[in-house]
Amino acid sequence: MEPRFCERCGHALVQCAVEENHTRPVCPACGFIVYRNPPLAVGVIVERADGKVALVLRGENPGKGLWGLPAGFMEIDETTEQAAQRECFEETGLTVELGNLFGVWSFYHEQKRTSGVLVLYAARVVAGTPRAGSDSVEARFFALDEIRDEQLAFSTHRDALARWREQRAQGSRGAEVQGSRGAREQG
Repeated sequence: MEPRFCERCGHALVQCAVEENHTRPVCPACGFIVYRNPPLAVGVIVERADGKVALVLRGENPGKGLWGLPAGFMEIDETTEQAAQRECFEETGLTVELGNLFGVWSFYHEQKRTSGVLVLYAARVVAGTPRAGSDSVEARFFALDEIRDEQLAFSTHRDALARWREQRAQGSRGAEVQGSRGAREQG
């Protein structure tokens, strides 16, 4: 949704071609330019010692009734690592320790006509039992060969799990935990 009024002075915005001919909302009174940036979604591929990964059955659209990785949108006061752990706990009841950054995907949402970015970390369970959470109706672990692409809500999750399978077939382990993460900048 396009903003209609300037967040600085309250004047009505107008569409103008600015900066390399991008059309953006601009305030004619104070010159403020509105930049609409894509949202950042963050999540985890949670793997148990037996090689099974956690998925959640989505209870809301988009993807209602389909499975997905525990993931969601980052809050303004979080690091990506904090957001990944929070989303996993909210959707599955599992407390996880993050491993390596597994990958970054970009996506385009047709219905919303907006792009976004998904950041996924490898993770392992340190506490909890799978349970449905904030916007899921079920959470459980699956063997990689039990997960069919058509059961997954998002192409980014299909791509991530395909890459996870490939790495497992090559003997690579993605959930190795490497030191502390999530330092906040001071200031």
